[in-house]
Amino acid sequence: MTEHLPPGSPENPAGSEYPPAAYAAAVPKDLTSAPPASLLRWFLLTAAAGILVGAAWWLLAPGGAFYGNGTDYTIWPARDFTLGGLGALAGLATAVALLPRTQKRGSMGKLFAALAGGLLGSVIAWQLGLFAGHLFHPQPANAPSLSIAFSMRAGSILLIWPFVTALVIFVYTLVGQLFAPASRGR
Repeated sequence: MTEHLPPGSPENPAGSEYPPAAYAAAVPKDLTSAPPASLLRWFLLTAAAGILVGAAWWLLAPGGAFYGNGTDYTIWPARDFTLGGLGALAGLATAVALLPRTQKRGSMGKLFAALAGGLLGSVIAWQLGLFAGHLFHPQPANAPSLSIAFSMRAGSILLIWPFVTALVIFVYTLVGQLFAPASRGR
């Protein structure tokens, strides 16, 4: 237990001890601050969710695990739309997980960590889907096009996850700011 110093002593000239010795013992400094682990946690959890999204993309997309033939060029855009839809769902889930924390201190850091993790999660999903496609449905040696193999043609699809997350948080914050003053005045 730490010894309380009287106010005005050379060790404590201003008497800046809080809580005062009359009420409680001083709390050690290492117990009053938290490490920035939550930022790393938001980044890593959203990035790791890319594994689930990538597996779901390969299972659900045409030409993937269950249906469709990669040689049919009409299904190639549907592959990208499937990954985009899964990315939008992941972005929505990330935003819903962030919503209760938007009014707390450090929420912008968590949002940026989740956005960066979502972008990395999109890349992980894309690469995992490609890996599964090449592993379970290898491309024939005389393929007329590289797109016959399970692939993604529109790179901008990777931006949907962080975009949806940012959009939902923005709209939630905007609506909260627009209607908050009206409810306080009543």
